[in-house]
Amino acid sequence: MTRWTLEQVVAEIGVDRAAVTSWVEQHWVLPESEGGAWHFDDLDLARLRLIAELTQELEIGDEAIPVVLNLLDQIYQLRDKLAALEQAIEQASPDCRAEIAQILGGGKTEE
Repeated sequence: MTRWTLEQVVAEIGVDRAAVTSWVEQHWVLPESEGGAWHFDDLDLARLRLIAELTQELEIGDEAIPVVLNLLDQIYQLRDKLAALEQAIEQASPDCRAEIAQILGGGKTEE
């Protein structure tokens, strides 16, 4: 995974240093701190791009950004949980998969 400095992030996403600093201070993105300098990973960079798009292109106000980010974080967590559930179902026995399919299809199983 790539590590980005603040200067590299600013150049990469095309926002000023003050904006990125503000976003970090507001805990919208949480880079690693080492020796008084921030180090951003690829996920941080993607989140910063998203914040830049939300604030600049979509003109979402600073007071709404935490709500939007929280909702997006919940969506990503749900996607991860659904992927894990799908993998677990794939590893289940054929009888178990059939029962799950019947339950999801609205049918009832016999107990």
